Amino acid sequence: MKQKGVINIERAAIHVLRREPSIDDPMVCLQCGLCIGSCPKDLIARNRKTGAVDIDTENCTLCASCVLSCPYGMISIDPIDRHAVKCNLCGGQPECVKHCREEAILYVGVDKAARYRREAAAARKGKEGRRPNIRGFKVG
Repeated sequence: MKQKGVINIERAAIHVLRREPSIDDPMVCLQCGLCIGSCPKDLIARNRKTGAVDIDTENCTLCASCVLSCPYGMISIDPIDRHAVKCNLCGGQPECVKHCREEAILYVGVDKAARYRREAAAARKGKEGRRPNIRGFKVG
């Protein structure tokens, strides 16, 4: 949206997965960095200011190595500008968060995100009668 200046689902840096007629799941880049190093021109790097993984779209050669490297399918090719596209957090102020009327997309810190996941897992456990699959790592 902010990257292109228009609202166009085919050019979006986020994706929406329709689960049921009334249930849509927003799919966003996790900024995991698995695509860094996939570009033969080294055009993918982590932005030190925002923490987002950015693609230098001006110099993108459309080899699509980054598209193939993303295990989540969050990198696509812009059908008009013909370069790789992924979420770059809009410079630290994600527009999708501002415009999502249902508040289905949140931009929060790591600790808060982990808390939301735990709460969602506990809610699922109550509904399904199963233990949530939560893994923790011992620190220290």
